Amino acid sequence: MNPDGLLTNLNQSQQAAVSSFADTLAILAGPGSGKTHTLTSRTAWLLAQGLQPWNVIVATFTVKAAREMKERIGKLIGNGTESKLILGTFHSIARRYLARYGHLIDIKKDFGIADSADSLAIIKRIVKRHDFMIDAKVARSRISGLKARTSADHPKSRSKSGAKQVEEQEFEKCYAEYEEALRRSNLLDYDDLLLRCVDLLRKHPSCVSNVEAVLIDEFQDTNLVQFDLMRLFAAQRKRITIVGDPDQSIYGFRAAEVKNYKRMLRQYPDTVTIALEENYRSSGAILLTSLNVIEQDSSRVAKSLLATHTVGTRPVLRRLAGAHKEAQWIVTEIQRVKGMTGELLDLNDFAILLRSSALSRLIESALGKAGIAYKMVGGVRFYDRVEIKTVLDYLRVINQPDNNDALARIINTPSRRIGEATIKELLEEADQSKITLWTLVLGIVQGKRTAKTKLKNKVEQNLTGFVNIILTGRSKMATSGDERLSISGLINFVLTKTSYERWLEEHQGDVHKARWDNVQELITQATDFEDLISYGYEDEALPEVDGLEQNEDAGTLSRFLANVALASEVKTDDTEGAPTAQVTISTIHAAKGLEWPVVFIPATYQGSIPHSRAEDTNEERRLLYVAMTRAKALLYMSCPLKNSQGEDTVLSPFLTPPGLAPLLDAKGPSLWSSTVQSMAQILRRNLPSSASIQLSSVSLTSTEDDLFPEGGEEDKQEKEARWNSISGGDPSFNMGQQAPKRRRIELGRSVNNLEEGAERNWKPAYATTMDRASSFTTAGLTTQSGFVSAGSHMQVLKEQSVNCAAGDLQDVEDFHGNKKQGKQKSKFPEGQGTLFGFLGKPEPQLPQKNPAIVKAVNLPRSVLPMVPNNFNLPRAVSTYVEPMGIEPALATHRLGAGNSGTRPRQTSHLDVEVPRNDYVFLSSSPPRAKAPPVSLKEPPPKPVGLTAKPAMLSLIRPPTSKHETTVNILQNGGQPRKTLGLKRSMDGWASRKGQGFKPPTMK
Repeated sequence: MNPDGLLTNLNQSQQAAVSSFADTLAILAGPGSGKTHTLTSRTAWLLAQGLQPWNVIVATFTVKAAREMKERIGKLIGNGTESKLILGTFHSIARRYLARYGHLIDIKKDFGIADSADSLAIIKRIVKRHDFMIDAKVARSRISGLKARTSADHPKSRSKSGAKQVEEQEFEKCYAEYEEALRRSNLLDYDDLLLRCVDLLRKHPSCVSNVEAVLIDEFQDTNLVQFDLMRLFAAQRKRITIVGDPDQSIYGFRAAEVKNYKRMLRQYPDTVTIALEENYRSSGAILLTSLNVIEQDSSRVAKSLLATHTVGTRPVLRRLAGAHKEAQWIVTEIQRVKGMTGELLDLNDFAILLRSSALSRLIESALGKAGIAYKMVGGVRFYDRVEIKTVLDYLRVINQPDNNDALARIINTPSRRIGEATIKELLEEADQSKITLWTLVLGIVQGKRTAKTKLKNKVEQNLTGFVNIILTGRSKMATSGDERLSISGLINFVLTKTSYERWLEEHQGDVHKARWDNVQELITQATDFEDLISYGYEDEALPEVDGLEQNEDAGTLSRFLANVALASEVKTDDTEGAPTAQVTISTIHAAKGLEWPVVFIPATYQGSIPHSRAEDTNEERRLLYVAMTRAKALLYMSCPLKNSQGEDTVLSPFLTPPGLAPLLDAKGPSLWSSTVQSMAQILRRNLPSSASIQLSSVSLTSTEDDLFPEGGEEDKQEKEARWNSISGGDPSFNMGQQAPKRRRIELGRSVNNLEEGAERNWKPAYATTMDRASSFTTAGLTTQSGFVSAGSHMQVLKEQSVNCAAGDLQDVEDFHGNKKQGKQKSKFPEGQGTLFGFLGKPEPQLPQKNPAIVKAVNLPRSVLPMVPNNFNLPRAVSTYVEPMGIEPALATHRLGAGNSGTRPRQTSHLDVEVPRNDYVFLSSSPPRAKAPPVSLKEPPPKPVGLTAKPAMLSLIRPPTSKHETTVNILQNGGQPRKTLGLKRSMDGWASRKGQGFKPPTMK
């Protein structure tokens, strides 16, 4: 075998690591740097230097990694040499040595290995025999942790501060009897394999005297016992090669020691360190952002990463209004990215990485509602978690007591001293009698049936208490009115009657808080469901069919349980017998060593990452770093403004440094052809055709990430859509959807772009919840007198595609966007003049007769204040339709009494005089006689203090109406005049001379 041939496909750093002659070598391999390829090449190179394979130990952490490494070495070397290596996991290598030399430390030949199930069964028997209160699983976890953190021959438990003395005494006795049971049965558990091997090599180091080299994979995940084992393996030659990355040390809860690297440097000061910095996985933008996060840890070993791919798109840090919106956004973004990239990606290329599995519930619900298949990795589905399943089983039995399986699972949870054998016998007795288990138990408790199964008096008493819980729950759900329990109330009733929180605390040990949090999450979900029902969501309603009678609506509890069952359903592709393409939902810990083209990291807020109960902040930062470096092409991080409990959140401190902000985008990237091409290059895949992209994107709601506000705040359109869906829509139920709340009273937009220097000297005395309040009458309305500029009224009509000739308009709009119909008066409020005064002309004396129609002309705009273009306009209330011209046969018809459905339109001619008689009904001026024609050659004099550029003024077309009427009828008859709740005179409030205000209803 030619050693130089092993270096052909390696980069410079990898070549240096593989061919190093250092006795102790530390290879720091960052994510995606090819560490497995480097380690296998290093092993082959050592064998090429003359080392015998049976003298080389290669230790990995997983069976999968060991198998992969063995296959790669076989391809590099061949001739079956790989099978002669001492290659495997730490546990398998330790077993091989104990099998050979265990008799030296009194381990009997042919010892057995107790797996996790065996260990748990032994502890359960001990707990049951002594009637201990400790939980068997918690005891098993504590025993394993104690063994992993010590290298003593017989580790002893150490009580934690604040622990109950009785519990510690029970644990000590349980531990001692567990060890004795293993000894009598000639069994070693997984932790004993390592501990006893350390014991063997310390007492008999000659057992490994032949070892010439030791190679360790994933060194950052080793614990103290494994570090000692490595050191003892290499005691003779001290030739060690370790491969790891301290930045990816995330298994502190399993007793992994990130300090083992520094410990190695102290014990082996001649260690040579080589860093593999070239990354073959992620885009340049993802790597740059990830490094910015991990480099916040000043105590880390300084090293960098170099991208071998293009820069790609910047990672996304998305802010959403709440956890429900976050889940919906993830779903829509998966659909958008998949649709906009054609055949480049499928669902297998998407991963959602969670800090804790409890965060999956809303995401699972959103994916399920969208019909997107998914799979769980490194965690149990929310509804399958033991603490959730137990509560749901109580609800199922209360809803339907004949559910034998659910009843059998909860009849002894919490413990009622009913053993599994007794439950099995009761089930068999019920089957033989052809009755349900509930019928049998109820008959026994009520004395109507004698059980064939022997039951102690204490057991019968406990069964009575259990039956009372079920019957009371059913009674409370069957009642009507205020006494009827809600679903969330029923859950709390069960939790109280069973002392569930205390039971979790006593039996789940250190994880009881997390399990209780899951229960609270279930209560939140139940509350959300009830809110949806209360707002009229009839998702089960069907149209009536003649001749068929429909059952009444199912109860809310039945509907809730049905939705839970549907949300938990897993669909597979039956055509090939293999699962369909699925989005991966995984904990970050379980994602270690894996990679995906697109990665989502939700809930990046304080309390989630870093976790509220985490003791090591640096490990939490490393956890985020590991999650970020799983992404190849696209990386999404998101932070809701409120978590699933409705509590305000604070962005993770790992994402708040100022230098990080320029590296992140606030929303998903635009997936143009250049972006898709860049993704194809990073993934080393063929570029999809335009036809495939067009076909896959045809069903997308939007091609951009614009369905949710960037800042996370709920915008007005979202509120209106939610309000409209409640009042008239037919949405389907979403198990994770937050219940819509009552629409907030919307205040109109403030007018903040009036004429410069204009004074806002009045305010409305009321607000409405409707956009169109012009027809409302408000008794007792009070306003402050003052001038309302013509510009504000013209802008209102401008939005409706209408420009008026001059003066104030009939419809006055307040700052809340509500129109108020005003009446024409003979006088004006104090401080407000007429249009003639505005133009500097004398006020005409109006005769008591029908006024003439005002002839519309073109006037320079200098006679009116300029209207700013950036006026904040309220929502349009009508759509302009261009009116038809008046036929000659109808020219003699006069104005109708009501408002026309059409509006005037703007002309583009400056010097055209319309020969018609037009009339404008103005709220700020009295009925006036025919105005004298204005010469366009000599513009009217400008008012004092007004300066404006000449401009065109719109012509006014008369409203089209076939009703004959007169202006007098319009003034004195026809429809009743609207007064805005008070009568105004030309002199305003000053003319009342101290008289108090009286609403119209009092006059």
